[in-house]
Parts: sequence; C-alpha cells; structure tokens
Amino acid sequence: MTAAKTKRRTPDGTAGRRPRKRARDLPSPSHGDLISDLPDAILGSIISLLPTKDGARTQAISRRWCPLWRSAPLNLDAHDICLNKFKLSSIVSSILRDHPGPARRFSFNHIRLHKPKKKLAEDAAQIESWFFSSCLRNLQELDISFEFWGGLHASVDHYQLPLPSMIRLAPTLLVARIGMCKLPSDIAAPSLNFPLLRKLTLWLVSISEEAMDVLLSACHVLEALFLQDIHDVGCLHISSPTLRIISFSATLLGREELVVDDVPRLERLLCQGVDGETIQVNKAPKLKVLGPLSPHVSKIKIANLVFQGRIRPSLGHSICTMNILALKFSGPDLNAVLGVLNCFPCLEKLYVIVSANFVCFRC
Repeated sequence: MTAAKTKRRTPDGTAGRRPRKRARDLPSPSHGDLISDLPDAILGSIISLLPTKDGARTQAISRRWCPLWRSAPLNLDAHDICLNKFKLSSIVSSILRDHPGPARRFSFNHIRLHKPKKKLAEDAAQIESWFFSSCLRNLQELDISFEFWGGLHASVDHYQLPLPSMIRLAPTLLVARIGMCKLPSDIAAPSLNFPLLRKLTLWLVSISEEAMDVLLSACHVLEALFLQDIHDVGCLHISSPTLRIISFSATLLGREELVVDDVPRLERLLCQGVDGETIQVNKAPKLKVLGPLSPHVSKIKIANLVFQGRIRPSLGHSICTMNILALKFSGPDLNAVLGVLNCFPCLEKLYVIVSANFVCFRC
C-alpha cells in the first residue's frame, strides 16, 4: 500500500498545492557588450584615460567604437608610441592632423633634434606646426622637452623654444612642464598671459632674470613652481601673490642667489641638492614647511633670521609660523639641531637627514 499523500492546507483551511519556488529576479542575459551601451560622453572619458596607442586601437573594436577615439578628448603621450625617436615626431604630427580635438594633454619628452642646421630647421618647423594645430586649441596639460642627437649633454646650447607660437596654448593651460630648452630673453610682456596656469615646472632651462620676471608676472593664479637646474640666472627673484609651493633642486649653479621677495601665500619652500648658493626669504608670512636646510648652503636668511656655515642661526630671533622643518647633515650634529630648534618654537615635526638615513621627531 502506498501512503496517502497529505494535502497542504492554506491559512483559510482549504487544501491547496505547494507553491513553486520563484526564480530569482535576475536580469535577462545580454547578448551584446554592456560597455558599448554606455553614452558617448562616458566612453570618450574612458578612452581619454587610456594610453595613446590603446586609445587609438579602440577604433577596431566595432562600428560603435570606430568614431569615438576621434571625438574623445585626446590624451597624447608619445612615450610608448614608437621606439624610433626620429620617426616619433612624424607620428605625432600625423595624430595631431587626424584627430580633430580637443586635446586634454600633450606629453612629448626628449624630442630628438638633428645637429646640422638644415635638419634642425626642419625639426623646428615641424615642432612649431604642432602649436598651430587646431587639435591643441583647448589644451590643458603640456609636458615637453628636447634633446640633440648624441644624448642629454651632447650640446652646450639649448634648443630655443618657439614661445610666440606656444603662446597660442596659453589661455587654457592648467599645468605646464618644460625642459631642456632655452626661453627667449625678449619675451613681450603684453602678449604673454597664462590666466589658468596653476602648476609650472622648469628643468634644465636657460632663461634670463628679466624673462623669468615676465613669465611669473603673466601667471595670475599660479600655485606651485618647481625649478631644477636653471641656467643663466645670476639672481633669481620670485614675487607672486598666489604661489603656495616653491620647490627647487640644484637650481642655482655657482655663487648665485635665490630671493623670495614677496610671496604672501607661500606655505612650502622645498630645496634639494642645493650647494653653495644663498637663499633669502624676505616676505613669506605663511611659510609652514621648510627644508631640507644644509650646511653646504652658503647663507640662508628668513626675515631677520640668518643661518650660515654649519647652520648656526643668529640669536634673538624666531619664526612662529613654521610647523615642519627638515635638516640635512653629512654626519651627526646635535648642537646644530638644538640651535635651530630655539628659532622655531612652534615646530610640530622635525626631520633630520644624515646621509641616506633620516629620523623624524615630533616636537
């Protein structure tokens, strides 16, 4: 005999069948590409974040992707496009010619230049044509440097940057990094204007004192200035109502001087590898981070406080705004450290760098 099947009763007492389990409410499987269903604006942002070579390759994915690279903001980084540096310039010219823009970023470091005058003139004409490209009309980030055939120091003379042509990019630039070139000394002050530039880096650049003054006065919202190996400057004076960070590394060669004249918003003054120079800070009432100070610097003067030789500060003066200070020594020098502490009564952090090692103290 088979056992009688018991019927399941409902809450009202009537018999009923056991309800079937409901399938989970999952989306129906898609037979297409979910990423391709995104709006063009989002896809364009994704493409602009890719390396240049990968961004261009997205044209081969499908018909949907084919026109996107040309309409996406161009992020042109020439670093990984081609190993042949002489062919690389022609490839960059081709990209700027084919892409209608706008370009968000243009990065091309160590642009290879020929030494013979005729070839150099052809290279210069090609570089100048880039700045006239409609693709770079609304450029936001510029990172560019040059080198002659034979290596970094193959020639004492620097390639002169075509500044009158580069000024076409100035109205929209937010970040600029320029290296291994010479800026013309006859910069016309009225025509030079960087209304949006917030970060400027100059490295291995030859520039006169007058040209530097004109350049800084043309940057109306500049917040960070990074200088490395600046040539042909006897005394570098810096004045800016907007600068918050000044960083320099082996900037002044020989017995030369860096003078921070009037930078009312300056908060960080960073120096690396400075040897034999004089640093003078006349007016920086909000300076909070300084260093590393080194005994190799001939003289450091901050307001009325003077450090000279083995960082023995003048007595009777102090700076109460300083929160973070870094000192650099070739060997232990406790007396110098204690002498410096007396001049900065409000320090919160002190970094003492001895050769390759450093110790952090919380004050």
